Amino acid sequence: MSAAIRQHAVRGLMRARPMTISRIHTTAAVSQVGTTHAPDRVHGSYHWDVERAASAALVPLMAAQLAVGANPVTDVLLGVVLPVHLHIGFDACITDYYPKHKSPVMNRLMTYTLTTATAGILIGCFQFNMHDVGITEFIARSWTA
Repeated sequence: MSAAIRQHAVRGLMRARPMTISRIHTTAAVSQVGTTHAPDRVHGSYHWDVERAASAALVPLMAAQLAVGANPVTDVLLGVVLPVHLHIGFDACITDYYPKHKSPVMNRLMTYTLTTATAGILIGCFQFNMHDVGITEFIARSWTA
């Protein structure tokens, strides 16, 4: 490749403006939605803090279950933190695959189904912990069976 051709190619690459994220976002937002969404405190920074706390709390809870064994405190905490963690994860999947602005009916149906299922799981965990052997004892018995 000659020096003139290489120099021309380098100049062309340097002149080309890269498409930035903000440029893509603004054109997509204007063409698809037309308006911006109103800020919501529930789905803002508090949402991410709860998600990180639930994820971080699962590690010591699992370690405590293995170290201590069946314990009512671990059972209650696992019965709350694990369904909340799963709810947040599935809610993110619903938001990604059924966005509110593209399919509002499916988004509402899926969100309602997820909320109902999470409430049922929380009630089931409570019943299982209070009236049966508990989550940690159940896991211990499952591993030894």
